Amino acid sequence: MKTVGSHTQNTSLSSAATIAVPPRATYMMAQAQTQNVRLRFDGTAPTATVGFLLTAGGEPVLIPVPSNGQVKAIETTASAKLDYQFLGS
Repeated sequence: MKTVGSHTQNTSLSSAATIAVPPRATYMMAQAQTQNVRLRFDGTAPTATVGFLLTAGGEPVLIPVPSNGQVKAIETTASAKLDYQFLGS
């Protein structure tokens, strides 16, 4: 796999943030830093209690990207950081 776009750290997660999936991306490598983060892939905004949970300080995870071309993320507690990088062929 090759990187698609650049590594990004999103620190603006107090409300649901939409992350656009770049063309040719098939996977997203993601890791929560400092606080837990919730992700959704169905176009619906996650909340602090609903969505797939990325645990702060956990290992990076490799996630297949959705066909709708966007991921939504929100912090579960203030001051969360989400690092991500898209990958493709």
